[in-house]
Amino acid sequence: MDTFHPFPLLPFELRARIWQLTVEPRTVEVRMLYPRPLGPVRLVSPTPVPAPLQACREARNLKLYQQAFSDIGKSRYVWVNWDMDIISIGTSLFCHFHRAALLFKRLQFERENSAESFYHFEIRDLKPFINVQEIYIVCADGMRAWHQAGEELYHYWHGGDDNLYLIDLHEDGRMMRATEWDKIRDHELREESRQEGTTPAVSL
Repeated sequence: MDTFHPFPLLPFELRARIWQLTVEPRTVEVRMLYPRPLGPVRLVSPTPVPAPLQACREARNLKLYQQAFSDIGKSRYVWVNWDMDIISIGTSLFCHFHRAALLFKRLQFERENSAESFYHFEIRDLKPFINVQEIYIVCADGMRAWHQAGEELYHYWHGGDDNLYLIDLHEDGRMMRATEWDKIRDHELREESRQEGTTPAVSL
């Protein structure tokens, strides 16, 4: 890409608007690791620093991104745009992020719904994330295991039926709304039950 040399000569308001337009939604990967048993937690992120922050001081001063999780990872932090970015914590525990829970708008995590530790206990740790508008669940045990999972999740998160998404690791990473998957799976169960002559349990 050619350099636009007259850029510094543009009015500041126009330059600021151009920098704002460079901000795009990202999935920011963040993990909390224990390098040693019973040792301090360590913040790790493979997500690169946003390009505008590496361009010049002016772009950094516009505060298009904020330093996040520095209180968790000690001297480490991650650059985040809370309004646009999906924060993906993988299999890290929700409780590690409770200090920043109110800042989250879009949360992604990987879990097994068939694991009793999540379904009966850890799911309660979602309560502090009251400002989360969208949740993306990477279904480590496949999307089939997450049929009607939203019914339990909605006890601890109130983002709305259409804002819960499932990502299936067993099907090339396909993603769909949990409500759509429930309808598909309900239909499959009805067909299976029709063939077997039984009555399935379906979503209401």
